[in-house]
Amino acid sequence: MRPLRHLSASEVAAAMPPLGERLTLAELTMRALGRDAEMPPKIGVHPRQPGSLAHAMPALLRGEAPDGSEDLIGAKWIAGFPANPSSGLPTYHALVLLNDPLTGEPVAVMDAATITAARTAAISGAAIRHFLPGGVADAAGARVALLGAGAQARGHLPVIGQVLPGARVRITDLDDERASGLAAESAGVDGISSATAVSSVRDAVQSADVVISVVSFGPSRQALDPDWLGPHTLFIAVDYDMQAPAALARDAFFVVDEPDQFLATRSGPTFAGYPDPDATIGELLRGEAPRAGAGSATGRILVTHLGVGLADVVFASAILARAEQLGLGRLLPR
Repeated sequence: MRPLRHLSASEVAAAMPPLGERLTLAELTMRALGRDAEMPPKIGVHPRQPGSLAHAMPALLRGEAPDGSEDLIGAKWIAGFPANPSSGLPTYHALVLLNDPLTGEPVAVMDAATITAARTAAISGAAIRHFLPGGVADAAGARVALLGAGAQARGHLPVIGQVLPGARVRITDLDDERASGLAAESAGVDGISSATAVSSVRDAVQSADVVISVVSFGPSRQALDPDWLGPHTLFIAVDYDMQAPAALARDAFFVVDEPDQFLATRSGPTFAGYPDPDATIGELLRGEAPRAGAGSATGRILVTHLGVGLADVVFASAILARAEQLGLGRLLPR
């Protein structure tokens, strides 16, 4: 049996594909959902800490080779405990396991925190690139609101600079110092012309072309008032319904990454009052659904992507290939 390659968080970061390739991988993932992929809704357990979760996310992507040799197969295991930051620990801990598509042998296990941040931001970038009203070509100097200033917000900044060159970013967070610190960091991000920390969600989202919500999960929602948004805002919710209320979903053109996963999540208290989605990201990218925004009550577009295990497997496979070329990681005996 072949040895198992282990990659630490720093090695995953060193083998991460460049930003342009990450955007391509994100689009490949979204296009494959519902067509060339097999991915059940997340299954999970519920630890005692309020708002905590532990999810298993298996996925399979069928490649072009008839014998299956180009297939990708693996799973992500992620546990989230919202009280961790008070103890100096990250909220989330995650691993990705990859298997050989012909034999099922485990071939790699790697830290998934960097993968999660990168693939999530890349999927947001794909949505911005294709769904921003008026098109990215006309978006020089686009106004972007970033709700939250944690790891996900930091991961989104390079993507914003890539797909919206000249973007003007406003950042808000419950921790004013964290928002100010991230705004200062943004000065060194290619493509971002300015970044300002503001004290409230309302100040951040008013007149914004794009709103990206990446606040921390927890038992208490921080829903904004849809009246604060412009008539053609693209709202990307990475944090489920922590900021985007059901009223926004009902009045906007509502897009999700994977419908079965969304519907399974909606069966609980999360997404209470949300309608069925109008389309998926993949359907829009493949031209199988009406143009994003068509028929919505306000002209707004709400994109909710919950995170799909297929994206983790696709990104981890690309990382593994680069890691093998670079000689990164350690081979564990079996």
